[in-house]
Order: sequence, then C-alpha cells, then structure tokens
Amino acid sequence: MIKETIVLAALVFGQIPTVTDGDTVKVAGVSIRLTNYDSPELFSPKCPRERMWAEAAKLEFERIIDQVKLELVPCATSNYGRLCAEGSIDGKPLAEHMIARGLASPYVCRPGWCPPKRDWCRK
Repeated sequence: MIKETIVLAALVFGQIPTVTDGDTVKVAGVSIRLTNYDSPELFSPKCPRERMWAEAAKLEFERIIDQVKLELVPCATSNYGRLCAEGSIDGKPLAEHMIARGLASPYVCRPGWCPPKRDWCRK
C-alpha cells in the first residue's frame, strides 16, 4: 500500500515516469510493469535480434511516455516486487500501440498464471 501511495502522489504532482524498457517504468523509484503486453528483454536478451527489438521498444516508449496515462491495477502474478498498471495513450490501450508497431506481443496474465513469452530470436 505504501508503494501505491507514493506512486499515486508522484503522478498527481506531475512526475513523468522514467522508462526502464518497453514494458516497465519507474515512478518515484518504484518499478511498475505494464499489463496486457510483453516487450523483448533489454537486460537479459537471448540473442542480438532480441536486444535490437528491445532497444526499439524502449525508444518508442520513451517517445510517447509523456502522453501515457497509467492506472495502477492488481498484479495477476508475482512481479518481482513491481506494481502493475494499465497504460493508455489517447484513450486507447498502450498494449495496442506497442503491438501494432511490432514492439510487443499480447501477454495477458490471470491470477497465478501467465502465458509463455514470445521468442524474439525467431524470425
């Protein structure tokens, strides 16, 4: 509850999130995982191709971050201590934006379960 309060206060006062990678941001030092999509791994890529896509996803997210609205939501699974949020841009899901640009894949978890992640190393 403390993390949520800190994040909500920071957002109310106009703090713009810092992009960590294509599906994670930090607000007031708190990591937040965006829901409904998964982008390639930037910090532990399995191949050069995945790293290339991860860098592109991060750049796109950084480009639009000041237009993204975050709404904290309960995490379906444990998220390494991160909070979860749904993102939207111009009233549309952020997931749709990132997926439409080929920078993410659908990734909808339900309580206690998440689907397999896309293999970004395969063409």
